Amino acid sequence: MNDEPLLNKVKALKLHGLIANWENIRNETWLADIIQWEEEERSRRSHQRRLDSAHIDPFTPLVNFDWNWPKKMR
Repeated sequence: MNDEPLLNKVKALKLHGLIANWENIRNETWLADIIQWEEEERSRRSHQRRLDSAHIDPFTPLVNFDWNWPKKMR
C-alpha cells in the first residue's frame, strides 16, 4: 500500500504525534478520515478567522432595508 500521500498530508498538517508513530498507524482504516477531518476543520477555522478579522458586519436583506433613510445624501 502506498501511504506516501497520507504521510505528506500529515507532515503538511504538522501532526507530529502521528508522524512519530507512523509505522504503527499507517495501515489503520480511520487514518484517512482523521486527516480529512483535520484538513476540513482547519480550512473552516481559517475562513472564519479571515471573516472575523475583516470586520464585515452582517448584511441587511433588501426586504428589511429602510428605503426612507436617509432623506438625502450630503
